[in-house]
Amino acid sequence: MSETPSAQVRYPVWRGRQAVAGLWLPADLLDARQRSERLLRWWAPGCRAWRFDRGSARGDLLRFEAERALECERAGGTPLCRIGAHGLYAGPLRASEREGLALADVRLVLGGQLVALDVAEGEVLDPSLAIDLDDYALHDTFVCDRAVPKLAPDRLGGKSVRALLGDRVAPPSRERERFLRALSGDASDESGASFRERLTGARDNAAAWLLGRFPGLLGGAGGADSGRVGGGGSGANASAQRGAGVSARARAARPQRWREALARMAAASGAARLIGMRQGAYLRRLMEQFDRGDIMEALRHALPVDGEAMRSLGQAFGLPQRRDRLTPSARLGAGASIGVGEDVRELLRQRYRRAFERLDREGRIDEAVFVLAELLNARQEALDYLLGHDRAAQAAELALGWDMPADTIVRLLMLAGDRERAVLVARRDNAFAAAVAILEGQGGRREDVLALRREWGHALAAQGHWLEAVDAVWSDPDAHEQAARWLLAAEAGGAELSARALVRRAALLPDTLEHYAARIAELCDGDTAAAPREALGLALAACKNGGPALARIAAGALPALAADRAGGANALERMQLDSIRRLAADPWLNADLPDWGLPPMPPALPLWNRTAPLVARLETGASAHRPLDMAALGEGRWLAAFGEAGVAVYDAAGRCLRRYAVPAQRLVIGDSGEVALALVQRDSVWRIARLDLTRHEILDLGAMPLQFFADRFDGIAWSVVSDQRIVVLDASSAALDVLWSVGDLGGAMVQARFLRHDELFLVAGQGATTVWHYRCAPGRSLVSREAVEISPDTLLLDPHRSVTDVTADANAEGGVRFSFRFAGRSSAIDLDPPEPGTGECDSSLIPLTQGFAVLLHGSYRMNLYLVARGNQAAARCVARIDWPQAPLRAREQDGRLVLFDDQGRAMAIDTNSSRTRAVQLQ
Repeated sequence: MSETPSAQVRYPVWRGRQAVAGLWLPADLLDARQRSERLLRWWAPGCRAWRFDRGSARGDLLRFEAERALECERAGGTPLCRIGAHGLYAGPLRASEREGLALADVRLVLGGQLVALDVAEGEVLDPSLAIDLDDYALHDTFVCDRAVPKLAPDRLGGKSVRALLGDRVAPPSRERERFLRALSGDASDESGASFRERLTGARDNAAAWLLGRFPGLLGGAGGADSGRVGGGGSGANASAQRGAGVSARARAARPQRWREALARMAAASGAARLIGMRQGAYLRRLMEQFDRGDIMEALRHALPVDGEAMRSLGQAFGLPQRRDRLTPSARLGAGASIGVGEDVRELLRQRYRRAFERLDREGRIDEAVFVLAELLNARQEALDYLLGHDRAAQAAELALGWDMPADTIVRLLMLAGDRERAVLVARRDNAFAAAVAILEGQGGRREDVLALRREWGHALAAQGHWLEAVDAVWSDPDAHEQAARWLLAAEAGGAELSARALVRRAALLPDTLEHYAARIAELCDGDTAAAPREALGLALAACKNGGPALARIAAGALPALAADRAGGANALERMQLDSIRRLAADPWLNADLPDWGLPPMPPALPLWNRTAPLVARLETGASAHRPLDMAALGEGRWLAAFGEAGVAVYDAAGRCLRRYAVPAQRLVIGDSGEVALALVQRDSVWRIARLDLTRHEILDLGAMPLQFFADRFDGIAWSVVSDQRIVVLDASSAALDVLWSVGDLGGAMVQARFLRHDELFLVAGQGATTVWHYRCAPGRSLVSREAVEISPDTLLLDPHRSVTDVTADANAEGGVRFSFRFAGRSSAIDLDPPEPGTGECDSSLIPLTQGFAVLLHGSYRMNLYLVARGNQAAARCVARIDWPQAPLRAREQDGRLVLFDDQGRAMAIDTNSSRTRAVQLQ
């Protein structure tokens, strides 16, 4: 560094917008950290930096890779611009001021005097060394080959009978292959005759004449009658085409309309009598075969009895075909029925039973199972029979195909040694508890029970149910270490979860309680928050066994709990307080405590049952934050998504508690409130990340195309619509395994609605619009599939499928007359405007599970009305909320309705008690 004294410079700094080539950051104004931050702010590839620490000019010099157009007053340092061919200058020196100056890399103006800098005298800086990575979360890089998950093959769909029985079944015949080709659309055989012609041309089919005379009755749904007595039994699989992953539960068969029409026509034409005579003769021949001991041939012609009526496709018109094998069907199906009286069915049952007993005595297990499963429809008995002959694997596959209860399937898969698929079924149907109970109750192997308990614990932990996970595995001594880690995770959670975890620790690990003395003292202090202490009291009251550690906590907390209850700060009942007193087992405390004189608690008023509307008002203040989505968490907390700015957790006062550096436009909340999914749209796919709100971890789940998705999940199973398929994903791991799926619903899916226990999908097919209604628990099954005569753009999806004619028209008072039709009744209600006397107001509608949110918009504020829907009574307004004018959204969570706008304002209404809590993000 060299200094060149000269006369004072008239213009010492650049002003306005200039072509800046570098910055000088003086040390007398900025410390080292501030200078490093500004170097990083302006750094780009090609920049260079030096530090000068001697002489009168001390600071950092940054030279840009190229000149940048900057506002000099906002540069954050002294701008340096080029004058002439060489050198950077801190101010616009005139030609007279530059005369006689020696060459220099940079010339600063300090105290009105020029100071020359040569970069060779400075210390070269590497700004990357100033970046501190210690507090940044490191995530695995995104693997592009799983951008769109490759759905796994169907591992729970059950195997075919041929795969189960192997060489014991003869290879398929050529006739079978021709028949399957005909069904798949290859409609002609070697002779050129179509499948329909061969079907309707059968000489021994009594319905052939009617089909020939009235071919339109078949409606393209051709197929031979597989007759049965009553209904049920085997037949073609009636469930929807299954996609990859776990198979969908079979749906109820619907009677075929062409069979109903054909039955009416047969009755009118007299053909019904002919059909009945032929079917009666068939039944007489069948019974004669059993009576003369021709069991095997009789079984090939036997008709199922005691089937489920839901599996019947309607009246059968032909005669059943002779079976080519006596093996149980690996799928539930539906077939046509032959109507007979109960006396005939009883005769068939007796003969089938005797045939089963004979086959059992002869050791013909497969044929005996066929009689139980296919003819008597005693499927559970058939599974038990297979287990009795050490055929657990075959029983498990049949149970899968027959859609048996999940606990039965899990038990059989565990006995067969197929633990992986057993866990998939348990996760699909949330059936761990029932499966463990049935394994323990029926003397299952201890290693199977413990293995299933460990999987259960991991599933509960993934859902955010930390304490339940501890209970699930505690009976296994080898899992205590893992349980202790889950207990620590719970203790690190919110205040109420931490209080419950303290009670669990006192019950399971009393020797470790001495390290929690300060926390116990804080909870027992009546001057601290009452909510965590109430959670502690509820956990203590639920304890079934006592101990010194639990007694110590109970004795310390009981006086404060009683004081809270007297002041209305908790809702503990007398029995719960008495349980805590007995748990404390302290005679001195009993002597000091008076008899409970608990003040009455106000009665709980469920929101949707209110007769007088709940009235609330939200203040006008707006936040600087603009959330794209919000959800209510436990303990008064809130979760908000801010797009590229990430996700944040806020307390009840609106203060930010923690941020998660993951972009999010939409939130999917776990039922426990301890896990969530953050979604952001990237072109045609959604990027998905899983947030652990207890351990504060982020797991990248990749990206996939989503048409619709549920805004809640149980912590594992998440329902989405992707590529026109309904899919339930395992959102607990980065693999995004498919737990259940169903596709090819007959058209394009144009609407979806995901409720707590129901899922509804609107499918627009060719010439028909259909609503598919799935029930989520227990298991997943199709409730109904109904055609609707309404435009896909206007249908309001509802589990009752009967809400129609929804309108909101202006009334004479300037408000809105809201009306709809439900359960065959028309209802209407007049709603007041937010700003009377200003003329008509606009309105908008948000459909909810038990009613509607109707918004009436004014110039500055709006009225939000919650209108209940009922079977008997007229429409009722159960809540009126005065809200500042802003776009409003609603989210239905378990036990609460959450309303929020894009100004950082939100309100949660407890639907069980009508209590409200509001927040303004700060």
